[in-house]
Amino acid sequence: MSDQALITWIASFPRSGNTWLRALITAYANGGDVDINNIMQTGDKDPVYYTGIVNAPVNTWSMSDQAMLKPAAMKRMLEHAGNNLLLKTHDCNSEIAGVEQIPPQLSRTAIYLVRDPRDVALSFLNHYGMPSMDATLDHMLSDETLTRFPDKGLFVPQRSWQMHTASWLDKKPYPVHVLRYEDLLAQPFKEFSKVLRILQMVFDAKLAKKSIEACEFSRLQKAEQESGFQEGVGQTFFHKGQANRWETELSQTHQDRIVKACSVQMKAFGYL
Repeated sequence: MSDQALITWIASFPRSGNTWLRALITAYANGGDVDINNIMQTGDKDPVYYTGIVNAPVNTWSMSDQAMLKPAAMKRMLEHAGNNLLLKTHDCNSEIAGVEQIPPQLSRTAIYLVRDPRDVALSFLNHYGMPSMDATLDHMLSDETLTRFPDKGLFVPQRSWQMHTASWLDKKPYPVHVLRYEDLLAQPFKEFSKVLRILQMVFDAKLAKKSIEACEFSRLQKAEQESGFQEGVGQTFFHKGQANRWETELSQTHQDRIVKACSVQMKAFGYL
């Protein structure tokens, strides 16, 4: 592994546009074409790189066990790649068991996607098939929230929306570039051009525009309807992809609950 091999993180709270951005990057790298089931999927939860670090199967680990092993697993990924890596993560950028879950010594930079939590809640409700909006918010606004891959797989310490966003806003020893989902939606060429420069990819305006067209939401929806989507969890993945749905689809009571919990970070991102 080169001494300079480091990770660029594509980070977000779930349902905030991570897959869409990775589709855009994939399309750009593939000459403007994208297969939704061949989107850049490399993430920080590939069990191959965790297995064997200790003599115990993954399904017996606690969150603390996994947390202590994550830097070693990420180093393994870099060694296997032999070069810089672009990795997806939904992890909160914090310590668990005294260990940074986004190892600064292995990090080059991060692009942090953020979305209005009122729209995140609506997307959560659909995607995870939650029984109600109250249950959705119980999950999304709890600092204790962990998810886990099937069959007692690896944990995802996403925590609450407010804790997650605050953790990525905190000053880090590497640059964190904030990208609002709403801005990418409203001005895709401008915002995606910024992303390409952050990633140090050779910029080609025509190719960027072609990639954006290939990843229009209607096209992704059609592709999912025709061939399915392997990152889905049973519900339609590319559901609506719109901004400000909360204005007409979220009750005032639920809006108020989200704002009460998230107002500090919402103000920081310009949502209030």
